Amino acid sequence: MTILDEIVLYKKDLIEQGYYEDKLKTLKDIDISHKTSFETQIEDSDCLAVIAEIKSKSPTLNELPGRDLVQQVKDYEAYGANAVSILTDEQYFGGSYERLQSLTVQTELPVLCKDFVVDKVQIDVAKKAGASIILLIVNVLSDEQLKELYQYATSLNLEVLVEVHDKEELARAYDLNPQIIGVNNRDLKKFVTDVLHTNEILENKKDGFYYISESGIRDKEDVANIVASGIDGLLIGESLMKCDDLSQFLPGLKMTKVTR
Repeated sequence: MTILDEIVLYKKDLIEQGYYEDKLKTLKDIDISHKTSFETQIEDSDCLAVIAEIKSKSPTLNELPGRDLVQQVKDYEAYGANAVSILTDEQYFGGSYERLQSLTVQTELPVLCKDFVVDKVQIDVAKKAGASIILLIVNVLSDEQLKELYQYATSLNLEVLVEVHDKEELARAYDLNPQIIGVNNRDLKKFVTDVLHTNEILENKKDGFYYISESGIRDKEDVANIVASGIDGLLIGESLMKCDDLSQFLPGLKMTKVTR
């Protein structure tokens, strides 16, 4: 069993225990309808869009440096991020929906609820917590589930980042016809990352979609090695959380897009 399999089982247990129903009762209603969509930001810029992540830990990473998360989000916005990703898993990533709700009101940027979605109720909680975008991982969902959850999320005016890990999953994502496709550079079995994975998966990519490279991006050199694949943006967490001066580092990642 992979770590991903383990996390998905944990999510299903939470659903059965009523965890998400409880969240729907305790979270406040927040209106974030005034925020500009992530897709619009991609369209309006010649540079790579950056989804800047808030994370505290992960299954492959010890605790990250302690940060004032409100300041971190404000710095992300000040130095050119186009969206903020907030992990909401408590057990494996040290996040929470309460964290998402408290931070989404601190920024004009759209917020991605980064979680492992297997049920509509999780989308309801993400929406109530103030997310503008949700994540759907092709690897953990059947084609039928993908379609159902994607259509449900978009019916709630949420954007959807559809994540793939290989060419087979990319083909399945195309069948869904989503706006935004995320290419995860992490090997799901070994949980190691290789940024060049983006180039391999997008070797024969189709036009008409926006592509985001996710995981393992450490510096400008990594971005330079994948920008020619035709990506439209990056999702970066660990490197930003470890950086002590985002004022130079974050803008340096926003290279000019290359059309293929």
